[in-house]
Amino acid sequence: MFRSGFLILAIALILVISLPLAAEDQADVTVIVTAERTAQPVSESIATATVITAKQIREGAAQNVADVLKMVPGVTVQQNGQTGSLTSAHLRGTATSQVLVLVDGQRITSAAFGGAADLSKLPISDVLRIEVIRGPASSLYGSDAIGGVINVITRKPSGRKVETRLGGGTNDRMSRFVSVSDGGEKMAWKLTTDFPAYGGQQSNSDYSATDLSGRLDFNNLKGWELSLKANDYHDALGLPGPSTFPSPNDRQWWNRTSFDLSANRALGAGRLELNLGSMNQKLHEVNPDFFMLTNIDGETETADAIYRVTRGRQDLVLGGEYMTESYKDVEGGSVQADKSITNSALYAQDRLAINTSTDLLIGARLDDHSTAGSKITPRIGLNRAMGEKTRVRASYAEGFRAPSLVDLYYNNFGTVGNPNLKPEKSHQYEVGVNTMIGKDTMDLALFTNKVADQIVWTSAATPGNPWAGTFSNVSEARQQGVELSWDHSLTKAVNLCAFYSYIDARNQTTGARLPGIPYNQAGLTLAGKMNGWNTALTGRWSTDRIYGGGVKVKAVAVIDLTLTDDSQKSVAHYITFRNLTNAHYEEVAGYQAEGRTVEVGVRTNW
Repeated sequence: MFRSGFLILAIALILVISLPLAAEDQADVTVIVTAERTAQPVSESIATATVITAKQIREGAAQNVADVLKMVPGVTVQQNGQTGSLTSAHLRGTATSQVLVLVDGQRITSAAFGGAADLSKLPISDVLRIEVIRGPASSLYGSDAIGGVINVITRKPSGRKVETRLGGGTNDRMSRFVSVSDGGEKMAWKLTTDFPAYGGQQSNSDYSATDLSGRLDFNNLKGWELSLKANDYHDALGLPGPSTFPSPNDRQWWNRTSFDLSANRALGAGRLELNLGSMNQKLHEVNPDFFMLTNIDGETETADAIYRVTRGRQDLVLGGEYMTESYKDVEGGSVQADKSITNSALYAQDRLAINTSTDLLIGARLDDHSTAGSKITPRIGLNRAMGEKTRVRASYAEGFRAPSLVDLYYNNFGTVGNPNLKPEKSHQYEVGVNTMIGKDTMDLALFTNKVADQIVWTSAATPGNPWAGTFSNVSEARQQGVELSWDHSLTKAVNLCAFYSYIDARNQTTGARLPGIPYNQAGLTLAGKMNGWNTALTGRWSTDRIYGGGVKVKAVAVIDLTLTDDSQKSVAHYITFRNLTNAHYEEVAGYQAEGRTVEVGVRTNW
């Protein structure tokens, strides 16, 4: 398998010719907004950050946000099987519950679902870019950001456009997307629909989803810029279960409905931004083989205000937030009492240019959490230019994660929550360098992170009840490692992107590796143009992963190839080969990933 994979990769290296970046994508590459809650060039960010642009998404074989993240250094993606199944991301070896996931700045992460987000439920057809911040971001975003932040940013309406995508492939895969927009000077609107479907490569692994979104922007309403966004996503899928414990009749239905209103205007020397958000997420699962029924209803409501001001060499960000999350749960016929948590926060961050080459950042946030109490999370960092093309950075940051509603109150089949849990607390040190040498752009980061009072599930299984247990603050985790990304123009026509990350993630209490986190991961992407066809070859590799009981998931190399014919201005045909070498692998022990598949389709833009 490895020989055939590298042979195909070598052939593609000879054939691929690159496509130059468009102006819109160049802007996406250089500017990031999530790291400091204000626009900042990536190379000048205090935190280590990666931006995946719309162009890179179009070129690749990704089916959802999770697939895109597999090519980001320091990110480990774990998918429970095939398309549509539960998918989580770990940043620098932290738990998935320690990663905050946002869509257009609104949190998808929910305390009602264990404080984690299922990335398989985030389609990519309307994504402008994805920003990934590694390292604690609690000084700006509060709880759940110990590992970092993933912010998915969708497209704004621009001009009068109709965009479509229609494709089909093996295993009854279907891609269907339509977007209609009108970007007027005073008012702009957009409607999008996305209907992915998948028949499955094994029994009871089918998946279908409906994603509907609308957006209305007012560009100048008495000095205000207003934006109203709404989204309704729902899917249905089979859950075949692991090979060791199959569930041939387990079915799941998920629904997410969200509304978001934002307004901003100039105020004094700065700009004021106000945001209101509401999100409801529902999970319904039926497993007749094991007489199990699950109905979880989670509601998140947020309100925040941000004031940004630039004065000479100083950038100041001030903000306040209020959030409430509620939880309703029915398990196996038993109804759990409704629970909720609230959080209020104030934060401030000051970035000051000490001189023409050095920026100092100091920030802190105060959270008042209804179950975790009051927490202050500071951050300090430097970014210094060393000549015209090299910048170095160093930072120290603290973070925390409040126990989720599941951690605190779950009660079913002998597994119970623990209302006395303490919040998790982290301390991270990081140094990095970003440099341009000729046709090469490189970024290197070294980090160490410790998480105290980590919350884990502690088994109390008995012969009559193997599910018995509770959640406890019993361990201290430590993650340390290296991340390297490299972008190289082989010629005027050829571009190569590669990354490597080494992560040593351990339970300090036991000395054991944290489950599912490989020591080494690497990836390579070639994007090009040949005889009117845009060509993108993507390869990713990771060493083995260890799970509970010492179960090992072996090392894997996976290669994808996408060809897009955009010789016509408004129509682009494409063909995508996923898992080109038909590698047999698992990302989670017992859950077989999909083998080789082919998808053929067409995109239009009118």
